[in-house]
Amino acid sequence: MKSISILIAARNEAANILDCLQSVAALSYDKENLQILVGNDASEDDTAAIVRDFIADKPHFQLVEIAPCQALRSQFTTLQGKTNVLAQLAQHATGEFLFFTDADIEVPTHWIQNMSAHFKPNVGVVTGITTMKNSGFFALMQGLEWLYYLSLVRLLSLFDIPITAMGNNMAITRKAYDAVGGYQKIGFSITEDYALFRAILAQGFQFVQLFDSRILTISKPIPTFSALLVQRKRWMYGAMSLPWQQRLGVYINGLLLPILLIISFFDLKIALMLTTFAYIGATAWLAGGISWLQKSALWIVLPIFWFYHVFTNFMMLVYFYTASKTTWKGRDYHT
Repeated sequence: MKSISILIAARNEAANILDCLQSVAALSYDKENLQILVGNDASEDDTAAIVRDFIADKPHFQLVEIAPCQALRSQFTTLQGKTNVLAQLAQHATGEFLFFTDADIEVPTHWIQNMSAHFKPNVGVVTGITTMKNSGFFALMQGLEWLYYLSLVRLLSLFDIPITAMGNNMAITRKAYDAVGGYQKIGFSITEDYALFRAILAQGFQFVQLFDSRILTISKPIPTFSALLVQRKRWMYGAMSLPWQQRLGVYINGLLLPILLIISFFDLKIALMLTTFAYIGATAWLAGGISWLQKSALWIVLPIFWFYHVFTNFMMLVYFYTASKTTWKGRDYHT
């Protein structure tokens, strides 16, 4: 049986961490071959206490107190935030496979088996899919948006076109991690999962992007639209690192709303035709994904999702270029 280390970065996650830990503790994998590392990144709430209480009788769990990068030896001094946490956790990891998830995520019971089955020779990274816990209209919209993007990423992966990896649902081989020199060689990135993914591929490893309900992880939704924009600003840095053809797609996606409005000013009929075509295409595509994953709750918001999606993409692009800083877990990064 393969030895597995699960890496979880946690900063101020008192409201979420227990659900995550309970789902990881319920994994149907031999505990003798399982190591679960939780990195407490200077949390200012009860995160560390909650973790300590939960793992007291679970020797395969370990709480790692994360030191500031400045306090460590020189190889870590350029690292910040989550990159610093994962770099330090990787130093403690003993598994031949490293699994990554987040403190606000619940993983499925057979997550490890269904992810690790795809590690064929020379596959360095396997990444899965995520949706949101059903807690209202806004949560459902976020869940549908994640599935929309991830289904497109899956489609492109079938043509061997890499886009990104999901840091809350990702597994890599230790061999691949060591081949890139770890995060201390990659350096700081506000999108650490994307940086690791690209570095592994640059070393000649292959990737697998899954779209399978058996490896579907569930995330806590972002509570407000303003907080959503803060999250997406961080993601946009990864999008802006894509090849120019893919970046062009990002811009078209983000500017679709003003493009349609400008076209309507000159020719309303053409604008309506393009809107109808885009709406039907996106809605039909998502209907297939919902059916495939059997996430029936998402049918409720599907008819209006495209309008939400177009507006959100535009606001995300505006916020990316107008907000002066990027925020993650209460820390500001001037990138």
